[in-house]
Amino acid sequence: MKFSHLSINFVLASCLFFGSTECFSEKKEHESDIPFVKNMLETKLPESIEIISVVETDIEGYFEVNFKDIEPLYVSKDGKYLISGDIFEITAGGLINRSESRRNYLRKTSISQLNKTEFIIFQPKKVEHSIFVFTDVDCGYCRQFHRQIDAYLDLGIQVNYLAFPRAGVDSESFKKIASAWCSSEPNKAITELKLGYEIEENVCLDNPVEKHFNLGNDLGVSGTPSIITSEGKLIPGYVPPEDLIKLLNS
Repeated sequence: MKFSHLSINFVLASCLFFGSTECFSEKKEHESDIPFVKNMLETKLPESIEIISVVETDIEGYFEVNFKDIEPLYVSKDGKYLISGDIFEITAGGLINRSESRRNYLRKTSISQLNKTEFIIFQPKKVEHSIFVFTDVDCGYCRQFHRQIDAYLDLGIQVNYLAFPRAGVDSESFKKIASAWCSSEPNKAITELKLGYEIEENVCLDNPVEKHFNLGNDLGVSGTPSIITSEGKLIPGYVPPEDLIKLLNS
């Protein structure tokens, strides 16, 4: 679910190139279903655009189309229009961002599919909130976050670290953070790295760092630290303990 506006424009431009009647031809009413729409998109869009799913929405007449590495788009039931951008529901209580709610659900679902043994976990005595933090050991704000780890724990916030070496999977940062995950004492190892110390290089074959890095990209992580709440909300950047607990309690 990486949000690439360039790729979105490529998808939309592809349809415009064919022309609205060519890209999404008229069809009989009984053909207006998910398999038809999915097949139509696969036929008309470039092969490089991978469709993950086409699902119903609570917006009458529109399906949600989920692409690999592209923000979800919406396609009309008659197959004529692709829509890019957030969709808001107008309610008596104000506007509800239905698109962001969907992204939260996708993040929550993706995180829940991970085995907890893949995290480096700092657990408080009493867990009030659990967050998932994409982190890099060479990131200044990640180090600032970790220097206050006890303050987060004192507020009942469990910190589940996922690896996100910003320099990529072929970098020295990757080797460092992978060595922490492969350590017999990962909590100690990642703490030492975040304090600026060196640890013994030990990149085991079954480390989850590349998997976490790819997942972070899919979920829209563009920097570190990036916090994902247990509800799937993405909070980018460093947030002090006292501010974070307010966000989690709101």
